[in-house]
Amino acid sequence: MFKRRRTRNITGIIVAIIYCIVLFEILIDAPPGEAPNNPPWVYPMIPIGAIAITSLFDYVIKFDFFKRKKK
Repeated sequence: MFKRRRTRNITGIIVAIIYCIVLFEILIDAPPGEAPNNPPWVYPMIPIGAIAITSLFDYVIKFDFFKRKKK
């Protein structure tokens, strides 16, 4: 009858954003004057890793640092 609102784990989202930024910086790093030379399969690792991290925090770890219960 009533839909239960699904709560997302804020810690997982923040860790996934940090992962995306760090991996992007690593992938675009190249010597000056040269283009980054990475295989094509490396770039899909950014969204796949973000999905894996948020799923891990939502379903397995279930600890949210930002939503603590008040006493």
